[in-house]
Amino acid sequence: MGKVVLTEPRIHEGRLLRPGQSIETSDHEPVVRDLDEMTKDELIAEAARRGVEVKSSDTKAEIMAALTAALGQGDA
Repeated sequence: MGKVVLTEPRIHEGRLLRPGQSIETSDHEPVVRDLDEMTKDELIAEAARRGVEVKSSDTKAEIMAALTAALGQGDA
């Protein structure tokens, strides 16, 4: 196991985490999923799961910004 300090917003175990947060990981699990590595459809699904309003016409960057903004409002 090890500790990882995040530098970007990421998904880990279904949670959207802030930069600066740390998580414990094992050698057998993927560490985290970078939002930038997610497809647009995956980001839209994550936004819907969290109740963050986005449009299918939004760009990937706009969707990531909306998720990050929701995170800043305490949606962790």
